[in-house]
Amino acid sequence: MLKDILIVQATLTGLTTAFLYYLGVHSIDIYISLYTLIYLATMTMAEPMPRRVRLLNTAIAYSLIAVFTYFAALRIMAILGVG
Repeated sequence: MLKDILIVQATLTGLTTAFLYYLGVHSIDIYISLYTLIYLATMTMAEPMPRRVRLLNTAIAYSLIAVFTYFAALRIMAILGVG
């Protein structure tokens, strides 16, 4: 089951990267934001997971959400003209 999820995740990540490159997007924050969404969406399908894998998944998810929030805050500050 976990192998299937990882294959789906790798496929979606590859397609996203190719599509963003085709569009000419070179901003790392957009890539990280979309990779975060892909990771969180695919890992919700991987239940039940062994305890160690679940703990690692939770740590990765919190880290990605923190980075996503940071980049979103930077974008909002740029739009508002703050900082």
